[in-house]
Amino acid sequence: MKAMAALAVVGLALLAGCSTLGVGKDNEPAMITDANVNRIQNREWALKSLQLDGRQIVMDLEANMTLKFGADGKATGFGSVNQFSGGYSFSPNAQLAWTRPGFVTTRRAGPPELMEKERLYLEALTKTSRAIVKGHALQLQSEDGSTALPFIEAGY
Repeated sequence: MKAMAALAVVGLALLAGCSTLGVGKDNEPAMITDANVNRIQNREWALKSLQLDGRQIVMDLEANMTLKFGADGKATGFGSVNQFSGGYSFSPNAQLAWTRPGFVTTRRAGPPELMEKERLYLEALTKTSRAIVKGHALQLQSEDGSTALPFIEAGY
């Protein structure tokens, strides 16, 4: 339990650095649950960096990666070359679960370096099990914090 609290503090500290300050309860940091998932739904999130299994992945300037949580339990996005979609759910205790077997993607080919970034992005997404939101910033992370994906709402 202490480790989970420490991860939440680290995640919130990261979010504070990339959040636009605003007024109201949407600016307060919160773990996402099934009761407040509407705070992140129907907003397009742009990936800012990627840490996978403790390894920082160098982002490519051409790799535009996004994520959108739909109210229908479907997550969609762009992985730098292909569109993707898959199911998700949040529990009352703030657990994020991705539907198995994973994401469905379009089958476009692109430059090898972008295809590799896309593969790493989708792999990292499936390893996340927590979501923390603060204003226009969202962080998805694994239980142990070794995989972390900070996003900013598109347009901010």
